[in-house]
Amino acid sequence: MKFKLKAKQVKGLECLNCGMPLTGNENFCSNCGQKNSTKQLSFGIFINNLFSGFLSYDSRFWRTFVPLLSRPGKVSKDYIKGKRARFVNPFQLYLNVSIIFFLILGISNKIDSHGIVDNVAETSRSIDSLAQVNKVQIDSIISEVKTKAIAESPQDSVRTKIISNLGNIYKFYETRSDKPEKEYVYYIESETVENIRPFKRMNDFHHFIKKHQNYSNVQILDSLGYEKTFWNKFYSQQVINVRKNYEELRKDGGTAYKKKIISYISISLFIFLPVFTLFLKLLFIRRKFSYMEHLIFVFNTQTVFFLILSIFLLCGIFIETNNVGWIFTLLFLFYLYKALRFFYEQSRIKTVIKLILLNSYYMFLGLVGFIIVAILSFIIS
Repeated sequence: MKFKLKAKQVKGLECLNCGMPLTGNENFCSNCGQKNSTKQLSFGIFINNLFSGFLSYDSRFWRTFVPLLSRPGKVSKDYIKGKRARFVNPFQLYLNVSIIFFLILGISNKIDSHGIVDNVAETSRSIDSLAQVNKVQIDSIISEVKTKAIAESPQDSVRTKIISNLGNIYKFYETRSDKPEKEYVYYIESETVENIRPFKRMNDFHHFIKKHQNYSNVQILDSLGYEKTFWNKFYSQQVINVRKNYEELRKDGGTAYKKKIISYISISLFIFLPVFTLFLKLLFIRRKFSYMEHLIFVFNTQTVFFLILSIFLLCGIFIETNNVGWIFTLLFLFYLYKALRFFYEQSRIKTVIKLILLNSYYMFLGLVGFIIVAILSFIIS
C-alpha cells in the first residue's frame, strides 16, 4: 500500500534500491537499509554520500579500533557475547589491516633496498666481466706483479720467498683454469629406471639443463630417455624453476624473491592462524569457549600486531628505528598479556606462563611456516 507524497517531501513511498513499499516517513528502508531519498543525484550529494558512507563504516571502525587498542580483550569478549552490531567483523578488520600492513611493508622494503639492490647487481655484473678475462691477460698481470716484486724487494731470501709464492699462485691458477671438468655420467645411462630415485633423477635433470637451458620439461625427458610420467614432469619442472629463480636472484639481488615471500606469507597466515588457534584452545581447555570464539580473539590480537608493526614501519621510513624495535615488541607483549588476562579471566601467574608458551609456539610455528614459504617461493616459478 502506497501513501500520497507531499509536495516538497524528498522521502519516497518506495525504496529505490529494493522496491520495498514505504509510508514516506522512514529515513531508511527497513529491508535493505538504504537512505530513503528521492533527491536527484548531484555532485554535492555524491560527495556527501561518499564521506557519509566512509564515516558510517568509520564510526563502526572507531568503535572497534579504540577499545581494541585501549582495552585489550574487551572487543573479543563483547563480540562473542552478542554485541556485534557496534563492531567491525573481526575477520573483515583483520583482512583490511593486513592488506595495509603488507602494502606498507612492500613500500618500506623498496625504500630500504633500492640502493643495495643496485650495488649487488653492479657487483654481480663486475664479477661476470672479470670471469671473462682471458688467460693471456691474467698471465700478463701476474708477470708484471712478479717483475715489480723483484725490483722492489731486497736482495735476500725475502725476494726468493716472494717470487716462489707468486709462482705457486700462478701454478694454482693454471691448475684451476686448465683442469677439465669431469664428465657427468647420467644415472639413466648407468642404472635401471626402477633404481633411479627422485634425487638422482633431479640430478640428471640439473646437469642436462646446464647445457640445454631453453628445453621444456617434456623435451628434457625425451632427450634423456625418461618416461613422461606425472612425477618425472614434476621433478624436471621444479629443477627448471629452481635454476630460473636462482638466476633471477643472482641478477636482481633478491628483490623478486623477497616480493614472492611477502605475498606467500600474507596467504599462508590464513592457514597459520587457525592452526595456532588449535593450540590456544588446548592451552585454555578448561575455559568453555568454542573454537570460533578462540579464533575471534586470535584475529583481533593479530590485527593489533599488524597495527603496531605498521606504525613501526611507517616510523622507520622517516626516522632511524634500529634501536627502538624492542619497544614495539614489549608493547605488544604487554598488550597480549592484558588481552589474555581480560578475555580468559585467569590469575597473573597462569597468564604469564601461558603467554610464554603461546609466544614460544607462535615463534616455532612462524619459523616452520617461513621455511616452507621460502622453499615454495624458490621452487615455484
